[in-house]
Amino acid sequence: MDEDGKLYVRGICMTCRNKAYSCPYCNGEGKVYLEASDKSVSRWVTGLTKERRDDIMKMILNEDKS
Repeated sequence: MDEDGKLYVRGICMTCRNKAYSCPYCNGEGKVYLEASDKSVSRWVTGLTKERRDDIMKMILNEDKS
């Protein structure tokens, strides 16, 4: 996460297809970093098990108390 509160996800470069050619679009490992939208994050959280969601919420709530 950066200072603006944006969350980034790592994905495979669609140009190199993870072959690590180091094209102008990716790093030397054939990976790219994309900004994750709030909608993507909420879909990801919704897809988690209830136990994992509860654990994440506990961490979030405990972070607010620090």
